Amino acid sequence: MAFFPSPSTYPGILGELYSAALTAPGFNWECSPAATELEIIVLDWLAKLLHLPSCYLSSTNGGGVIHASASEAIAIVMIAARDRYLDEATSHLEGEEKEVAISQKRGRLVALGSEMSHSSTQKATLVAGTKYRSVPVRIEDRFSMTGSSLQDTIERCYHDGLEPFYLTLTLGTTTTCAVDRFDEAAKLLMAHPRIWTHVDAAYAGAALLFEEYKHFAENFEAFDSFNINMSKWLLVTLDARYVNIHLGLSDIQSMQPRDV
Repeated sequence: MAFFPSPSTYPGILGELYSAALTAPGFNWECSPAATELEIIVLDWLAKLLHLPSCYLSSTNGGGVIHASASEAIAIVMIAARDRYLDEATSHLEGEEKEVAISQKRGRLVALGSEMSHSSTQKATLVAGTKYRSVPVRIEDRFSMTGSSLQDTIERCYHDGLEPFYLTLTLGTTTTCAVDRFDEAAKLLMAHPRIWTHVDAAYAGAALLFEEYKHFAENFEAFDSFNINMSKWLLVTLDARYVNIHLGLSDIQSMQPRDV
């Protein structure tokens, strides 16, 4: 498990050649409308191919974004989760009073992930400036995060004065290829609507293409975001990672200038 293969195909090589030749500045729609429109369309195709719920499509409240790595994708959605949580928790305040409340709450925020989760979740908390707690797993549960274990961890966080705002669920952990109990988590999180739930499917997400595995995505409508590494099983170049967002990412990736 210490080494990753670098799969490549003839179509993938051609794609890299075309990309290098065009070298479009695809920062946003204003910089490169064609690249942005193509990204939206192709990632909608991929969402359908992976049997993701319709809420992950750009025609609804979702839409796909290509990132350089799964770790980058997780860091970005965690920042979105942090900002959404703080904004909702202080929505009754304004001005300086709101800023003070946000500053006080930020130190109590905690992100969650199972003991088998990739280290990218814990590392993302360093970027987001929040705490991290791991959810215990058992060999009897095939190293999957269960609803009961998640519930216990959330309760301990509240008991310690912390506020859970983000959770990583995993489809195929790096160490054991464990799959967390999505159905149990979806049911539990109905009581915690402010917790942003992200599905890290970097390792085994490609399995959703197959009819016999598409049932894993049945509960994804209850979650906020999803990422997959297409370079692992789908024979594309190493930098082709992908995150498909349900809600909330565009707010943190844009900054509107204030009126002067």
